[in-house]
Parts: sequence; structure tokens; C-alpha cells
Amino acid sequence: MSLLLFFLQEPSFFAQDSIPSYVITTGKLPQLAYSSGEDRLGSAKMGYIDTSVVMKVIDTAKNLYKVQLSNLHYAFIEKVYTQPFHDTILSTALCESWRVRGGDEFDSVSFSLNGRVPYKSWMEIDPSRIKIELYNVQSNINWITQLSSAKAVKNVWYEQTESDVLQITIELVKQQHYGYSIGYNGNSLLLKIRRSPASIQKMTIAIDAGHGGTNLGASGVTSGILEKNYTLLFARELQKILKKQKIKVLMVRETDTTIDNKDRVLWAQQNNPDIFISFHLNSSGRDSVRGVSTYYKHIGFRSFSQSILKRLLEIKNLGEFGNVGSFNFQPIQPTDYPSCLVEIAFLSNKGDEKMILDPKFRTKVANQVYLGIKDWIKDWK
Repeated sequence: MSLLLFFLQEPSFFAQDSIPSYVITTGKLPQLAYSSGEDRLGSAKMGYIDTSVVMKVIDTAKNLYKVQLSNLHYAFIEKVYTQPFHDTILSTALCESWRVRGGDEFDSVSFSLNGRVPYKSWMEIDPSRIKIELYNVQSNINWITQLSSAKAVKNVWYEQTESDVLQITIELVKQQHYGYSIGYNGNSLLLKIRRSPASIQKMTIAIDAGHGGTNLGASGVTSGILEKNYTLLFARELQKILKKQKIKVLMVRETDTTIDNKDRVLWAQQNNPDIFISFHLNSSGRDSVRGVSTYYKHIGFRSFSQSILKRLLEIKNLGEFGNVGSFNFQPIQPTDYPSCLVEIAFLSNKGDEKMILDPKFRTKVANQVYLGIKDWIKDWK
């Protein structure tokens, strides 16, 4: 792949030969992180970044590089998603013309650059906006073309917030976020914004039965049942209800198969669902903890997870464990489509476990999730 960047020769930044001065992103789904902190889900993520982006290395720790994004900004990236890029120094790139237009399914906004640079994107609500920060960039923007074919984008503008940081604002027509993808097309950064679905019958819904194969998940406190088997039962119940309503359903897995979380994301991005639901069963070291909870990563998708939780709490004897945001679980990290992880109940609690074992409860859960999806579409139509 041809990469249009501007470099000057300079000696290696580090005395240690094992640490490269610069790296280039590579592999499947490289991610930038805010810190080197760790928990079972990894460090807090800034978001995915495209391949072939060159960044300066300023430190290293365990399996991470600390990389410089701009003069005052840095991030962390796993070494496995990089390759050394030797004996170079990056110059500040220029951002030039923009173009906003509509297509059959998406609106798109393209930003012309003279080199691939690091970026971060996020959602804002009230009002509904997508924000992008381009690092190591200066504005040379003399025109922004907005075509009337755009249906999801209301307005776009920018601000040079720092000498080498360009902040872009995309104001949306609808208050609800329906997802977007971001990545490079050559040296142009391309943002594709999903439009609101016409109705639930027009949607494609992806259902993810958590765990599977060698990934057993939690086990029942008295029965010993495995999470991987029962998440599939719940997923099949929802599949049955949706198909009865003539809604297109995509199943991440339909058998006891080992699927890496990264592959779940790649599969979903390739199949382009309108929404993504992931079923799990919770567990705690305290057997008194019980209840249902829903999880989201991006604030723009919180309303979706809230709608599902509200309906699930109508089930008798199913307590509330809460609605959890900024959840650092890979299958719900993409911005491409609204997503929600549902921890249905606790296998470590005898009362919850008894409900999980009941086929009627599984049907009820699936029906309430369906109603939660309908409510959400109706509220934001």
C-alpha cells in the first residue's frame, strides 16, 4: 500500500535497539488506549484505528507502546498491532477539502489529508453529534461541500483546538445515534453514518450467544450448568421470536463453537447488522448478588440498553443489577451499529439460577428483549 507521508532522516530516538523510534499500525482491529492500566477486560480504549498509521514511540511497558499522537497527546497500543517503522520523523499533515453526501444506506463525510494520521472519534448527545480529533494535523480547509443527498448529517464544522490538533463536529439530524464507521480510503479519512431504520421489520438483528466451545463462561452454583450452553438457549429463543415477526436474524454462533471476541467483531462488521445483542449470564463471589443488567460502550447507544433493561425488569422476581456504561467488552466496542450486552441473571445466585433453568423464563426474557427493541425504535423514529 502506498503511504503518502513526509519524513526526514534522524538518528534512533532510543538507545535500546529493541525499541523502535516509530511504529506503523497493522493487523486486525488495532486499538488505541488511554492508559496502561489493566483489568480483566484490558485498559480503557480510545477506539479502533486504521492500519498504516505511523506514530512515534515515547515509551514501552510490557506488551504496550506509549505513542505520541501530537505535541501534547499520547496513547497506548498493543505491540502486536504494530510493526517498526525505521529512521523517520513525521511532519505535521494538512487537512484540505471536505465532502458530505448521501448514498443508498449511509451518509458519508470525507476529509482530504496528505498523509494518514492518528485520530479519535466519539459520540455526544443532546444535541446529537459525532466528534473527531485528528492529531498532528493543521487546517488547510478552504471549502466544505455539502450535498442535499445527505439525510443523516445536519451540519459540519471544525476548530483548530491546538496547533497540531483539528477537532471536527458532525451534527446529526436525528437525536438518536444509529452508528457510524470511520477509516481511511487512501489518504482521505472516510466517515460513514448510518441512517435511522424505517421499522423493526426492515432491520437486520445480530444475536451473539456469549462464550462457546473452549470458552465455558460461568457455571451454576447448584446445577453446574455452563454459561456457554445457556446463552445459546436464550439466543435461540430470541431468534425464534424475531423470525416469527419476519425480521432478518444473524446468529454469531448456532452451535457450541469457539469464537474469539475479535472475530465476533469482524464478523459483525462484515455482515453489517442494524443492531447487535449479546447474551451472557453473570457470576459473583457473593451468592447474595442477583439481578439483570445491560451494558453499553458508547453514550449514543445508552438509550438502547436502557430500553431493553426497562422491559426485562417487568419480569417477576428478576431484580435489577443496573445499567452499565463505558463497558470495555470487545464485541460491543464498535461504533458501527447500536449494541447492548445483556447479563440476564446470576448463575452464582440460587434464585437466579432456578429461573435460568426454567424454559418459560428463557422465552419471557427473549420476548421482553424483543419488546425493548420495538420500544426503542418507536421512541426514536
